[in-house]
Amino acid sequence: MYWLKKFVGALLFPNTVLLAFLGIGVAMLWFSSKRRVGRMIVTIAAAGFFLMSCTSTWNFLIRDLEYRYPVFDANRSDVSDVGWVVVLGGGGTENDSLPAATQLNPQSVARVLEGFRILKSIPRARLLLSGDSSAVNMQGVAEMLGVPPERTVIEKTARDTEQEAIEVQRLVGSDRIVLVTSAIHLPRSMALFMKQGMKPIPAPADFLVRPSPHEAGSSWGLGGLFPVSAGATRADALTHEYLGLLWAKLVGRI
Repeated sequence: MYWLKKFVGALLFPNTVLLAFLGIGVAMLWFSSKRRVGRMIVTIAAAGFFLMSCTSTWNFLIRDLEYRYPVFDANRSDVSDVGWVVVLGGGGTENDSLPAATQLNPQSVARVLEGFRILKSIPRARLLLSGDSSAVNMQGVAEMLGVPPERTVIEKTARDTEQEAIEVQRLVGSDRIVLVTSAIHLPRSMALFMKQGMKPIPAPADFLVRPSPHEAGSSWGLGGLFPVSAGATRADALTHEYLGLLWAKLVGRI
């Protein structure tokens, strides 16, 4: 079921769908007598790639997911009894010739850095790093940041967020936790963790949309109407989350 879910999900990504349209259209232009239909399909694919690459096309939808929860306030006074800071892995590669941080995806690096920031504000908490092989590399990054090994626990059996929720609940029991993951991924993660009976304190990291002067020209102003590579990345990330939410609701996981 895990691999079927991953395969079907990948087929529904905007990049995949538009590439399929483009391939069909080009094939019809070269090898079919229905060249007019082929031109229409190629035009649709080209228009789709253009719209997908415009960040303004996706930002309002991404923002709806990313800003459902506020950034964790390290000065809040109600977390003294929190037992765990749980950081979900965002993937990476396995290559022992590379430093731990280099093996991680940017999402994983951002998550573990946010987890470290939060951990410093809760002296009694332990750091729980989850997410298949990325958990080991996140532990390496945490140690480089100065987190003692005895304060870190890794969970590397789970392969998706649902499994992470199950394994984390088994490890933490009834302890209070702070849940750290990418902002766009947090609504689905919170729902899956609450389904397991936990009540995590949300801690978003790795924001794709940052409404600040640094992004005004590429996302929120007129610059958002021009195609950039970030648009395609955001389109796939958004689709991944909505498909994940839809699947979880259909099968009763949330």
